[in-house]
Amino acid sequence: MVIVSAFTDGFTALRSNPILLAPGLLIGGGSQLQYVDHLIDSPVLSAGASLAWLVVFPFVLGGFIDTAQAAIDGTDASLSGFITAARTHYPSLLLATILFVLLVFGAAIGLSLIGFVLGIGAMALAAVNEMAAFVAGVVSMLIWLASVLAVILFVQFYDTAIVIEHESVTGAFRRSIGLVSSNLQNVAGFSLVWLVLLNAFLLPEYLLRLTMTEAGPAEVFPVDLGIPMAVLLPIGIALSAVGFAYFYTVYTAYYLRLIAAAPATAEEI
Repeated sequence: MVIVSAFTDGFTALRSNPILLAPGLLIGGGSQLQYVDHLIDSPVLSAGASLAWLVVFPFVLGGFIDTAQAAIDGTDASLSGFITAARTHYPSLLLATILFVLLVFGAAIGLSLIGFVLGIGAMALAAVNEMAAFVAGVVSMLIWLASVLAVILFVQFYDTAIVIEHESVTGAFRRSIGLVSSNLQNVAGFSLVWLVLLNAFLLPEYLLRLTMTEAGPAEVFPVDLGIPMAVLLPIGIALSAVGFAYFYTVYTAYYLRLIAAAPATAEEI
């Protein structure tokens, strides 16, 4: 089964090439920049750090995917190769990442407008039957969420298409849509399993993050853990590093198996 094989490939590649943890550490550190304001008490500097990371992330991602492919294929997976691949694919990945964000947010906003119109209808329905109005509101929210997730599902492989198959920015999105359309059930199953396992792995970090909220740790845990920020951040970085290194190696392995079964190029789809 392709899904199980991808997770096995990811584990084997990471075990044989722990160098993949190095870019994982970069991702782990970058993921914690959202908490900089807790340390420096400067929202402007914190926002600047987060924005800078969004610009740097495609660089790290491109290098990682190429290095993960080398590890999976059993060839040389090195930091020099990581840097070379990161430089090579950065312009395309940066532009594609911006386009990806615009597509997702555009879909979310556009569908929200439709939901707003439906919400007006639900308000009118409330005058007749409150329960029916409530159900209609919940259904419209679920439809909105499912639609946004569907957009993400179909364009999610733009990054691997650029790095592994050297597609152009627009070609990468066409390639992703074509692959998902041809393997919808399999890709949906993989995406669900991948997302659930990733979040399960990062659950300890999520719980620790809740201790940083204004609500306070006492409202999250039955007892105050008393863990200082200086300890929470390294824990978050470590978990994010290992989680990213493994699950994105799995993601790369799955894409390699997917295109092996459907080798058509974007122009042929």
